[in-house]
Amino acid sequence: MSTNNSKKSILLTMKAFGISVVLSLTFLALQNSAHAQDVDPLASNNGIYPSPNEWSGPFRISNLDYSQASISNHWTPGAGRGALTTENAESYVLDLKEHLAESLKEMINTPLQWNPKENGWYDMVWSGHGSPGPGNTTDPNSGRESLLSSYTGQILPMNTFAENAPTVNVQNHAVIYYNATAAVMLGRLWENLYDPDISDVDFPQGSIIVKAEAATPTPEQWPVLAHASIWNVYRPSVETQENAKSGEPLKPEVLDLRALQMSIAVKDTIASPETGWVFLGYVYDTNAAGDTPWDRFVPLGAQWGNDPEFADNETGRDPAGGPLKETWVNPKAPEFVQDTLGWGERLAGPMDVATRHNVLTPSGKRYQGNVHLRASSCISCHGSAEFPFTTNLYPSPNKSFPPDGMPFLLYDPGSPEWAQWFQNRPGNEAMSSEGRVGITALDYDMVIMFALSAFNAAMGNDIYVQSRFDVH
Repeated sequence: MSTNNSKKSILLTMKAFGISVVLSLTFLALQNSAHAQDVDPLASNNGIYPSPNEWSGPFRISNLDYSQASISNHWTPGAGRGALTTENAESYVLDLKEHLAESLKEMINTPLQWNPKENGWYDMVWSGHGSPGPGNTTDPNSGRESLLSSYTGQILPMNTFAENAPTVNVQNHAVIYYNATAAVMLGRLWENLYDPDISDVDFPQGSIIVKAEAATPTPEQWPVLAHASIWNVYRPSVETQENAKSGEPLKPEVLDLRALQMSIAVKDTIASPETGWVFLGYVYDTNAAGDTPWDRFVPLGAQWGNDPEFADNETGRDPAGGPLKETWVNPKAPEFVQDTLGWGERLAGPMDVATRHNVLTPSGKRYQGNVHLRASSCISCHGSAEFPFTTNLYPSPNKSFPPDGMPFLLYDPGSPEWAQWFQNRPGNEAMSSEGRVGITALDYDMVIMFALSAFNAAMGNDIYVQSRFDVH
């Protein structure tokens, strides 16, 4: 076992039961260590590469050297505004994009030339190596792929969007990076790659985590992507996945994607005193002014709390008709993003899978066909980050979350159970810790949660293993 708490339990057991148990525990640790050597915690990718006939371009290398990180050049807490409100949120979102432009704009515009290490951004350990596929293959949708070190997301049905809908189903592929301030904490967590210290998962003030996502349709299939920057990844196409026979290995290919969304989380306890985090979204607007795709990324919105005072209302809104107080959505954002906002129109982006299809609830309600349920938000989802993974990302009594469109049991919106996902908690308070012991909050970071799962899978600690990481 890998946590400080588990170490204490082992020591107590040794004292109580003697040397025979010590030997068995040592043998188990050696077995697990040997198993872990089969998985590369510092892999840049899943080891699946295109042939020279398929790809002659560069391969992005992950930056995992946390020892080089330092708390510097960080975002000024509150950005001189104090606590966020719906009145000052827009200027916060605009200023953050300007702050990040120097190091990130070419990640959007010219991804083949952009290098995370040269620009001061860091990846997550234990996340590159792929998972087993059918036979002796590696699942080509797992781990990070080899061209951009990107993760693969769920396939969204085209009817997710009512306005300017695509003519095909949509899959997103994302890169996720931590700034140097955030990487300082990652260095503490993973100082020993084979014995992570989760006792102090607390990002420093000014930590910034960036998730940039690109979508699979062409501009002809989805006009909102016209003139967007082209990214390439080595993954199975949506068509390949939809037509695959059960148990048959998936074949990857070099895909052209279009950059569509940036989601950014900032640790800023001045701007967000209750949760400690501000989640921001930017979306590509083909009609926006600007010479480059980066310029045409416009604010989608910001969220710094879950508006818990409205969490017991079925609509998620103020019963008196007032606005949300802890989400700001840009009224000038492209129309299609309105279709994918979260519950009660809390912040969520078009690639965030906040709306779910084929939902059932305990009361017997069903949301099927073109009727979907707004079931999440940026903060409600990330607020479930904990170890061991004990609760769903969505308001559900079951821990698993199926692909969108498969039957999914969720609590009834506005019920006391549902409302638990829409509270404001500090990052050191786990959602499911009330009345339970042994659960550690992970400061709103989902990637740490899945990296810990990958670590425990390698160590043979199957009880702590979560199903594969679908980025959204």
